[in-house]
Amino acid sequence: MKNAKKPEHFQTHQEVLEEMLTNPEFKKAYDAIQPEFAIERALIELRIKAKDTQKKLADKLDTKQAYISRVERGGVSPTVSYIAKMADALNADAEIVFRPRGSKKVIRAILVKEKKARYKAH
Repeated sequence: MKNAKKPEHFQTHQEVLEEMLTNPEFKKAYDAIQPEFAIERALIELRIKAKDTQKKLADKLDTKQAYISRVERGGVSPTVSYIAKMADALNADAEIVFRPRGSKKVIRAILVKEKKARYKAH
C-alpha cells in the first residue's frame, strides 16, 4: 500500500501534539503522565516480544485479561510490586534507576532479577 497524501486541512498526530504542547497547562499535565506512559509502553513491548497475548499473560498472573488491558491502556495504575510480577511473568528483569541531580551516582532499586519459577507455564 502506498503512502496516501494527507489532505491540506488535516494534521498528523505529531503535529497536533506539538501544537497542544505550546499550551503551558496541557504541557504540565502531559509531562506529569509520561512516567506512566513509559511503563505502559515497556510492558506492552515486553508482552509482544514474549509473543504473549493479554489473556496468556493474565493466566500467568492468575488475573483477568481485562485487567491486563486496563494496565496497558492506563485505566489502572498497578503497584510497583505488581509491575515487578508482570515483568517476571514476561521473563524480564526490572529495576528503577535513580540519578541524583548534579551527580553521576546511580542508585538502583532491583525489582526482579532472574525469572522465578512461580508462574504457571502456558
